[in-house]
Parts: sequence; structure tokens; C-alpha cells
Amino acid sequence: MCEFFWREKLTHDIRIAGIDDENILSGFLKVPRERFSQIEYPPQVVYSDQVIVTMKDQDEYSTSSQPSLMAYFMKIAHLCRGMKVLEIGSGTGYNACVMAQIVEENGLIVAVEYNQKFLLHAEKTARELGINNVIFVNDDGASGCEKYAPYDAIIVTVAADNIPYTWIKQLKPGGRIVLPIDIYVIDSQPAFVLEKIEDGIKGDYLFETRFLKARGLLGNLNQRNLEKLLSFEKLSYSQRNTVIYTNIQFLKLLHLSFWSLCMRSREICHIEENGYAVWNSWNGKWNIFGIIQKLLRLFDEWKSTNQSSLREIQIIYDLNMNFLRLKKRGN
Repeated sequence: MCEFFWREKLTHDIRIAGIDDENILSGFLKVPRERFSQIEYPPQVVYSDQVIVTMKDQDEYSTSSQPSLMAYFMKIAHLCRGMKVLEIGSGTGYNACVMAQIVEENGLIVAVEYNQKFLLHAEKTARELGINNVIFVNDDGASGCEKYAPYDAIIVTVAADNIPYTWIKQLKPGGRIVLPIDIYVIDSQPAFVLEKIEDGIKGDYLFETRFLKARGLLGNLNQRNLEKLLSFEKLSYSQRNTVIYTNIQFLKLLHLSFWSLCMRSREICHIEENGYAVWNSWNGKWNIFGIIQKLLRLFDEWKSTNQSSLREIQIIYDLNMNFLRLKKRGN
């Protein structure tokens, strides 16, 4: 069967998955997925709605994400003609080149990739296909790409364990960031959409995902928080079990609000400026060392929402990505 048949089949599968944006579907129809993989697969694998590994570099892998999930991220980002889009974690370039078809010649995709080998493969393939409205940048994704800012949207295709202020700074008012967030202490990767509103950022949970973890400053938050924890090692208990009970939902909120969690041996710790807290997974209680304010404040916010799940609330930040409050969706 011809290559175009398989691309038609893939777009049909993406449509069946719930994506009916014809501009997005046409992007997948125009780009040959197999050209972005150094690993050969039969067409029924390449054009399945599945993740495939596209390239290996020692112990690092590049993958091409599930196409319907790529398309969903594009839909949530409101991708359309003429937009300027920053992609973080572009791998071997397939997603970037599909988006280039969607934004068309008047638009631009700036694709940042940490691994130079993967990036060089992406550049070469895009050039061979005559796709000229993609710029590939070899850098740490946490830096974004100031040179071509501001962006209408930022789409992240690796699991980042934090959201850098640089992304917010490089995003236009009204722009959106769609990304998976790696909450490493509980093995969770919730996908979120962040929208830059007039006086801050609102964050909405989408669903759970599974992506490759980011490298560099987007993937070493646990190490950085552990280094902070070392300065508190001599603190004694200030209170015991001040917070009566919290669960996994609260741990997700805590990480997403303050980027403050780390794993010490098998203990989950929350770090603040003047102290830390250790969570007891058996009873949901916290042992507190030093002065803890953020955790208690978030607990009060969470209680005010009747201990809602991530799906039911928005997280509101200021423009520097500092947590402000929780808000029930629809209010």
C-alpha cells in the first residue's frame, strides 16, 4: 500500500480519537512520519496511533508521541495559521514539522532539543522535505528561546518537573502552554494547560500522561530540592502532625503550587525557606521541622474547595509563577 494511504489511515484514527480540526488533521496528512525515525518499522506500526522510538544515543532515546495526543495538545493550544509556536523537547522533529504545516508559511515553529544528535537528524529531515518554517535550537528547554519571542503558544513534549518563568516571559498575553508535568515523588505526569491572563496565569488539569522525562534544568528539580534540604538537617520537630490528613491529590497540588517536593530515601519531603515537612504515606500526616507556612496555607485553600480533585479546580499564579490561590472551575 502507498505511503499516502497510511497517512490517511492515521488521520482517520486521530479523528476517531476526537480531533475534528481539519487544519490539524491536514498537518498529519502532509508529513511522512517514517522519515523522522532512524529505526525502521513496517508502515502499520509507523502509522499506528502509538508512541514509537525514533532514535537512540547511548542511554538516551527519542520518541515520537502518540499522534492523537500530539493533535490534542495542538487543539488545546489553539494552534492555527500564522501562529508562532515554541516547542520544548522536539526530538527528531516530527511533531514540529506537523505543526509547521498547520501554522503554514506565515507562521513559525521554534523547536528546542537538548540532545544535539536528535536535533541534527530533525534539521536534516526538515530540509530534505522542504519544510522551511521550522527553526531547530540545541539548548536546555528551561531557557525557551528568547531570540524569536514572544510566542502565541508553547507546546512541551517531554515531562518537565517545573515550569520556568522564562516560558511565561516569552509567551504573549492570552497565549497557552500545554505540557506534561513530572511529579516524580508519586510517579505521576498530569498534563496541564496554562493560560496567560491579564494579571497572572491560570492552570487547568487535563489528564494523566506518560512522556520521556526532561533533561537539564527541566528534569533535575529533585536534586535541587534535596540540596536545599541539606541546610535543614539539624532542625528539630517544631510540631507533630499539624496537618491532620492529606492524600495523593494534595501532594500533586503541593508540587504544582510550589515546586517544593523531593524524595529522600523513601520519604517525601516538602521544602520551604525556613523549614521542611515529611509526609507519612501510611496515615497522610506531616511531621514538621522549623517554620512551615506554604503547606498550611495550601491545606486551608484545599479545604475551602471541599478537598476537590485537580480536575475540579484551577491553580492561579502570578506572572512570576508564584502560587496565588485555588479556584473552583466555573466560579
